[in-house]
Amino acid sequence: MLGGSTLKKVLLVVLIAIGIISLFISVPSWVTSFFTTNNHQAEITNNIKLIEIDVEGTNATIIPKNQDELTAELKGKGKVEVVKKGNRIEVQYRRKWFEWFSFFDKTKLTISIPEDYDRDLDIEVGSGNINFVDSEGLHLDNVEVEIGSGNVQIETLNANSGVFEVSSGNMDINQFTGKLEANVSSGNLVIHMDELIDHVEADVSSGHLKLDLPDDSNFTLDARVSSGHIANKFQLENKQSSKNELSGKHGTGKYHINLNVSSGVVELN
Repeated sequence: MLGGSTLKKVLLVVLIAIGIISLFISVPSWVTSFFTTNNHQAEITNNIKLIEIDVEGTNATIIPKNQDELTAELKGKGKVEVVKKGNRIEVQYRRKWFEWFSFFDKTKLTISIPEDYDRDLDIEVGSGNINFVDSEGLHLDNVEVEIGSGNVQIETLNANSGVFEVSSGNMDINQFTGKLEANVSSGNLVIHMDELIDHVEADVSSGHLKLDLPDDSNFTLDARVSSGHIANKFQLENKQSSKNELSGKHGTGKYHINLNVSSGVVELN
């Protein structure tokens, strides 16, 4: 039977061994990431109707540029693939299991798309962080963003319609214009709209949804609450309010805002 002193020595040796193994795994990739850049690209022709971006476990930036192709530049660990399948382009980033263990992970993925691209865009984040920047001039047809965990930050997004799903993590859209559909099962979704130009549908089963609208918005609100809370700053005409319902008209009532809250919090500011 091992004594207390011997047991401590054994545990110390095991911890040191784990540390050495982790360094062997992490240091080479960390060092080479400063010298190795992987570039992948695909031309965006008029036949391309959809760009799909699927990333997990990294820091990624999406940026529109004055170019005709989609490019993906990876600095650090993992593998990125850009594949054309029929009328769509798929961008996928993954890393092997042992690449998750690193003290010096500075992996960065930059995805550049043509600034005149005006079709559909799907973004799926399993984990990690995505920043969508310099997108003021971009106008998309349909956009879908789904986050499993991690963080998504979007500066400006103009689209005919947008679908945003948050099962965990955080998504913040600084400026959105278009028809809106949101689904929050957990986590936080914050959407700022400089102008309300279409309908809004939102389901919140848990978590927090915040919609920031202009004071002069014209909408008819229909909110159903089985559990949770709706905070509304707008003055409503024909207001109907109870524990499980909030409805009424603001301005001309042109656009419908339909909210279904089974749990969690919705803020309408």
